[in-house]
This record gives sequence, structure tokens and C-alpha cells, in this order.
Amino acid sequence: MLVDTAVWAWIGALAMGAGTVPPLWALFSRSSEADESHAVYYGTLAGVTGVAALAYLAMALGVGTLSTAAGELEVVRYVDWLVTTPLILLYLGLLARPSRRVLAGLIGVDVVIIAGGIAAAATGGTVSWIAFGVAGVAYLALVYGLLVSLPRSASAEGDRVRAVFGTLRNITVVLWTLYPVVWLLAPTGFGLLTPATEMLVFVYLDVVSKVGFVVVAVAGADALDRLGADGGLGVDAAEDEFVAADSGTEERTTVLGDD
Repeated sequence: MLVDTAVWAWIGALAMGAGTVPPLWALFSRSSEADESHAVYYGTLAGVTGVAALAYLAMALGVGTLSTAAGELEVVRYVDWLVTTPLILLYLGLLARPSRRVLAGLIGVDVVIIAGGIAAAATGGTVSWIAFGVAGVAYLALVYGLLVSLPRSASAEGDRVRAVFGTLRNITVVLWTLYPVVWLLAPTGFGLLTPATEMLVFVYLDVVSKVGFVVVAVAGADALDRLGADGGLGVDAAEDEFVAADSGTEERTTVLGDD
């Protein structure tokens, strides 16, 4: 059983490593050919699959497991999610360009979800289910932000940007919703899945939600050249900073600096 789990972890490491190639290729090739390298965008995407590849490598080597009263806790898996899921939200924010407050709020809620998952997996009984419930409520708030708050900001961008954002957002919402279902079916919940099957399903979800996200984002990279072009912001200004306006206000807020 342990061997089967390690095999799936190796497959995850290889898939995530392969998924890191497209953004790195785009980063270095476009840096030499275009005026704008969009390094922040490609670096964020490479971070998603790159960090996940290292996490799966650690799991394949048997590193990062902690014994708790509730059983074995794959700490490295949760560390992976603590880093990579905010990066995915950051990329969506770079496209939609919400205010810093909205983006920070979404990432903060995401951290609460992962922390709740850690607490639920590391404990047992009532405490575990309370932690799972807290994470579930936080996830509903995150889904609201992805389906309502970010699209409000994205609506100020052009059609191509909105299309790419919508596709990536939908991938994220649909696939992330399956994680708590797996958690419930796995040994952490009702125990209907074996540890090896749990690893298989998580590898599949991680590969689709991260490698799939990165591939779609790189394929839609032409949208990066249109950021701000149709939203009332000059292209020249966008070279130096991302500026977003809160819906219903005239406050202009810098989100992140581009290279």
C-alpha cells in the first residue's frame, strides 16, 4: 500500500514538473522577443506547478509526514496547498485586477480553508468536524468571491481577458469543490477510500487543477497584452503597475508591479 502511494506521488511530481515547463518557456522566450515579458504572470504560474512538484517529490521520498493522534498527516501536502492555492488566486487577481483589499481578503479566506483542513486532519471526533465545518463555510465565502467579486473587476477588461479569466475561474471553482468531497471519503473522513486511492484521486485533482490551469493560462497569454487596453487604462501605465478601481468607487489601487 505504501509503495502504491509512493508511485502516485512520483507520478504527481513528474506531471507537476512537466507543467512547469510551459510558463518557464514563455517567460524566457517572450523576454527576449517582446517589449513586455510579463514575468510576474509567468513566474506566478511556474510557482504553482513548481512548488507542487517539489511537494510531490517530498511525498514520494517519504518526507513531510507527521504522526498525529488521528493518524499520519501529510504536512507537505498542506504546505503545498498553502503556497499554490494563493498563487492561483493571485493569477486570477492579476487578470481581474480587483483592489488589494479584495484580493487579500480572498487569499486570507483561502488560508483559513487550508488551516481548517489541517486542523480537521490532525484531530479527531467533534473537533475535527468543527474544523471541517469552519473550512467549509470559508470555502463558500471564497466561491462567492470568485463568482461575484472578481468578475465585477474583470468586467472592466476586454472580451479576451474576461474569456480567459472566466475559463480559469471555472476550472478553479469546479475542481476545488471536489477536494472536500475526497476529504470526506478518505481516511480523514468516513474512511471509504484507502490511502493509496486517496493519493490517486488527489494527484488527479492536483494535476488537472494546477497543470490544467497553467496550460490554459499560457495558451491564453495573448490576453495579457490587452490588460487595461479596454478598461480605460493606458497601456503605458500598465507597464509599470496594475491599477484597479473598486466597483462603485473611483479609488485607484495598485495591485502589483509588473516588470
